[in-house]
Amino acid sequence: MNEKAVATKPNDYLNELANTQQLCNMLMKTPHYAKMGPEGIFAVVETAKSLGIDPRQALGGGLYYVKGKVEMSARMMNSLIRSRKHSVTRDKKSDEQICILHGKRSDNGDTWTESFSIQDATRAGLMGSAVWKTYPKDMLFARALSRLARQLFPDIIGNCYVEGEIQFDPGIKDVAEVADLPQIEAPGVPKTGTVSEEQFRNLDFFLSQVPEYKQTIIDFLGKKGINNLWDMPIEMYEKVVQMAQKKIAEDEGRIA
Repeated sequence: MNEKAVATKPNDYLNELANTQQLCNMLMKTPHYAKMGPEGIFAVVETAKSLGIDPRQALGGGLYYVKGKVEMSARMMNSLIRSRKHSVTRDKKSDEQICILHGKRSDNGDTWTESFSIQDATRAGLMGSAVWKTYPKDMLFARALSRLARQLFPDIIGNCYVEGEIQFDPGIKDVAEVADLPQIEAPGVPKTGTVSEEQFRNLDFFLSQVPEYKQTIIDFLGKKGINNLWDMPIEMYEKVVQMAQKKIAEDEGRIA
């Protein structure tokens, strides 16, 4: 492996991070995006880049920031899957009571079938929503698509939920309610050192799989006067990595 190429990775990452922060600052000057807050804009843009989505499309309604997590519109989720030449077919038995979707990958031929019904929606407490009462067919499609994508196209949607899914899930807490942040000394207090280049790459690998937790850590460091992951105190590193691994395992458990 080219050592020079490896050495530039942290700088490349930090440059991209700086560009995103600059975009956030610019968008925060407009009333529409100011409502999202800097953390929302940042999460949407970073998620869009990780999934190969044009940030302008993401900010224009393709992605949403809810409870510290990112939702994706059903239209964009469907579009992304199809843009990779995979297919999603609605079963003829689908109606306003149930949506059945069949998916097939173009790269290896794997197939999967998922469904979501009015009974599922009732059990989940969704039918009290006006949008579910007015557009049941569309909402059933969105939730069935989300289920299908988690099973067959996780590489396409990453950790995104489908639009409206987070809002009605009582098991998903706002990121502000999460009390699993590590302790860190205030700026000016001597530290035992910062992460090495290899540790940085490991850290970035795990955090990239849990973007909501990654944003939580970035925000937390920022409040302590630390502007990037590269300058994370070494004593904080292990706990952050362990927590990221735990969250990845929890996400995989929910998908399974």
